[in-house]
Amino acid sequence: MRKQKHTIYSFGLLLVSILCLVGGITAYAAMTMKEEKVNFFQIGNLQTKIDEVFTEPTTIAPEKAVEKKVSIVNTGTLNQFVRVLLHPEIHLESDGITRLLPANIGDELSVDINNTQWKLGEDGYYYYLNVLKPGDANASEALFTQVKLNDGLGAEYHKAKFNLLVKVEAISCTKDAYRDAWWQGVAPAKGQLLEISNQLAGKVE
Repeated sequence: MRKQKHTIYSFGLLLVSILCLVGGITAYAAMTMKEEKVNFFQIGNLQTKIDEVFTEPTTIAPEKAVEKKVSIVNTGTLNQFVRVLLHPEIHLESDGITRLLPANIGDELSVDINNTQWKLGEDGYYYYLNVLKPGDANASEALFTQVKLNDGLGAEYHKAKFNLLVKVEAISCTKDAYRDAWWQGVAPAKGQLLEISNQLAGKVE
């Protein structure tokens, strides 16, 4: 009977350990998962923060999702539109040299994006399609709730470090403010950004 190959990921205190069984030889490697949060405050009392619910598992198998719920909270005093950029990085350090490895959502990792209340634009940002009011959090409409590393990552990913940058930008809901701030005052002419622009236009103050 042919033996199957298994890869096991162990998560603990932001540490991911990978156990690889290849051809009967056991090799141990580690992947550190670190998240960085960046908040951008556009003007005076336009303020946001990233709210996260993250349950650290002990051990998971490949393709098993890890709970990681990311929402945006309006901590300012004005209604606002928000957009979020997710930028994953996987880099390997060897002999004093740092090498970036492919780290793309949909390829090396998967995120269960809420495509009902959020829409991905051609510029790589996820746009919240509603108004975020002061004191409110879009907890019930979180950007995503789970993250997982995909199966089949090559040996070059062993001992690599995984960083996820979550960047949020906010702008007031006044007419054309989001177009001026995000698209240099030019309304998108086609594609997903045009749909996003039209939806936000119907919610301006």
